[in-house]
Amino acid sequence: MNYFTTISANILSKIAVFLFCLVSTVGFSQDKSFDLLIDKTETKILYDRVFGISNATEARKSEISSNYFMQVYHEIQRADYLNRLPVLENLQNEANLGFTKNQVPLSILITDFEKINSASIENGDLFLDANNQFQLKNNAQNVFDKHSLHLIAPLVLKSKSSQVTFVLNDNLIFNTTNRTITSIAIQASDDENWKTIVKNIPFKINFSENGKQTVNCKITLSNGAVIYQSFVITIDAQSSGIANRNNSQNVQPNAVTTITATIPYQGFGETAAFFGQGEYEIFPDTVDGILDKPVFLVDGFDPGDSRNISTLYASLNYGTNQNLADFLRSQGFDIVLLNFPTYTRPNTTTVVDGGVDFIQRNAFILVTLINQINAQKVGNQKNVVIGPSMGGLISRYALRYMEMNNLNHDTRLYISFDSPHQGANVPIGFQHLFNYLAFGPAGNVTVQPIVNGLIKSPAARQMLIDHLEGHLQTGSLFEFNTDSNSLLPNGAPNFRNNFQNELNSMGFPVDTRNVSISNGAGNGTNNYTPDFEVMNYTLNITTTQRAIINLRFTPAANQTNQVSRFRGQQFLVFFWITGFESLANSRAPSFTSGLDSAPGGRFDISGFSNGLGTDPILTQFFDNLNADYFTFIPTWSSMAVGNTNNLYTPVTSSTTTPFAASSIPTVNENHVTLNATNVAFALSEILNGTLTTTNPAFESLWIKNPVANNIEINTSYTINNATISITDMLGKTIYISNNNIISGTLEIPVSLSNGIYLLTIGNENGSVTKKIVKG
Repeated sequence: MNYFTTISANILSKIAVFLFCLVSTVGFSQDKSFDLLIDKTETKILYDRVFGISNATEARKSEISSNYFMQVYHEIQRADYLNRLPVLENLQNEANLGFTKNQVPLSILITDFEKINSASIENGDLFLDANNQFQLKNNAQNVFDKHSLHLIAPLVLKSKSSQVTFVLNDNLIFNTTNRTITSIAIQASDDENWKTIVKNIPFKINFSENGKQTVNCKITLSNGAVIYQSFVITIDAQSSGIANRNNSQNVQPNAVTTITATIPYQGFGETAAFFGQGEYEIFPDTVDGILDKPVFLVDGFDPGDSRNISTLYASLNYGTNQNLADFLRSQGFDIVLLNFPTYTRPNTTTVVDGGVDFIQRNAFILVTLINQINAQKVGNQKNVVIGPSMGGLISRYALRYMEMNNLNHDTRLYISFDSPHQGANVPIGFQHLFNYLAFGPAGNVTVQPIVNGLIKSPAARQMLIDHLEGHLQTGSLFEFNTDSNSLLPNGAPNFRNNFQNELNSMGFPVDTRNVSISNGAGNGTNNYTPDFEVMNYTLNITTTQRAIINLRFTPAANQTNQVSRFRGQQFLVFFWITGFESLANSRAPSFTSGLDSAPGGRFDISGFSNGLGTDPILTQFFDNLNADYFTFIPTWSSMAVGNTNNLYTPVTSSTTTPFAASSIPTVNENHVTLNATNVAFALSEILNGTLTTTNPAFESLWIKNPVANNIEINTSYTINNATISITDMLGKTIYISNNNIISGTLEIPVSLSNGIYLLTIGNENGSVTKKIVKG
């Protein structure tokens, strides 16, 4: 063969490989180009048909997490020509079902699969036919490399109990081989003994501490092989022991109480109205321990219930070993913490992530809690309600709803803490990227919780000013519109505008003093700059697969830019070829630059990665960002600014805002950050507004219980110009009388149904509330 013949052969070889790359990379999403190879494979599972994010050819053998197991399973399921495995949603449904039973379901995957080796491409054993489908030459040998998987893992990431009930059911053992399981044993990390697992029979493991826990596993197969692996689960148990209340570092709940709203709510897309469920704890003051001056703290946006009562209390830490709740309790205030946990809707298998549920439904939980606390508290002190983040919207809605429906919230002060009264922001570029990774051809299971919890949850759809669902192409779950009319910020259809319009029409509570703490700068200081390049990086997933990611913040006013671009590429012999690609553009309105860099409370980007394990794309992604944060709650929103739509306008004395007072920094701070300045502001509002009535005429009032057809009031003093009111346990006023004179004994003829009621007597000198019982 002469020189020119050799050159031609090399060129033809490279062209053939190039064509192979062009066609095979679309196989990341089960392209039909590989269909003719089904009879050539031994296992009938060809890994080249998917974009192998998990790199299953080098599968892990230790600390297998739920996310990793589901990612591997998802890839093998899609790579299987014979469709022997149920779709991933089945496993996710089983996880939810386990939650309803207070069980952690285990799953096993045993499979063999194949991957095309590079030598078969170089030597031409694999070629494209006229129909752009791959075929093998006659007598081609060793075209595929064979791999085996033996994985066991829980289907959930964490447990709220330290005593975990596991179960391995038959329907969650997936095996595409002829190797059968003869026995399975487990060993907790702090236990030397192996315990045999019996299929379909629940078993318990007691974990001594919170955090990530490892369980060792031993699987014996029918061919004599013994597989040793381990899986991990995070324990997030709430202690039931009594703790030292004088030190916030030692605070643990000892009376976490479940509460169900008495008012149902039907959100968009739901078939009926449902009652929300929450949990609360009362932390009594350290002066007299009497529930008489309640301060409510309402949890905010919390996908997956990452904060429990204890961590919510600790979130009030500031400075050095200081805690706002500790100080208030030392001043005689009682702290009532309300959390919105993940729960199962009664009489169903529907799992509700309360921390991201509809804002209205959570507000109705708060309404019920306020009524319950009002019925329990002693004296005439009015409540204080503090709402951080979304908790500020929940609190605002609840207080105003009670006023509009003749329910007495008995609250004097409402503190909004960096709350999104006019909407929140997650960069639309991030939304596009993560949604594409989760539900596009890559099918990244680990990213799905970010999208479903942080972006596609009811609360996120209600709050986000710019939402991915406002930009999707018709019929697509992940591709964005590219026409210029679709690039301006747009909220989630049927969620965003409906909620904001309802909130605006209700307004703010009118019977309270409303003040605001903002973490966004009031002087117009930006978070980075419009069009800032957040990422331009190539993420190496395996030696033959990579992803190129480009991200930018939204642009300056009236400008358009590309905010997100993702390219998944495959390397085959000589070339990196793009197998799939997606991008998103954005345009800023003429009246303001983009949301991402506006003055406002910052979102720490590393917060995205919490609990996501060691996913190769996400690990490299978070390590190579050029920005550490973005604008989450614009100052314009936390202050409910009303005289401009320019998010970059400084807040001045001429700014229109509904708040009577505010604390606004000159630099942008991380969202819901407490510091000496805003804590001093909050304490001034709480302490200086305290009503301390010690009028003996009210303190000595005596009510005869139980009541009959008359309510008998006795006093040794004369009380003039007294207002007498009676409310039921929901706070609804059912009797009111003004300008009364009470001296000695007074009987009030009132017809009451059996139950508990609150009787309030007061005038310009003070008031008192007493509990009465009709039965």
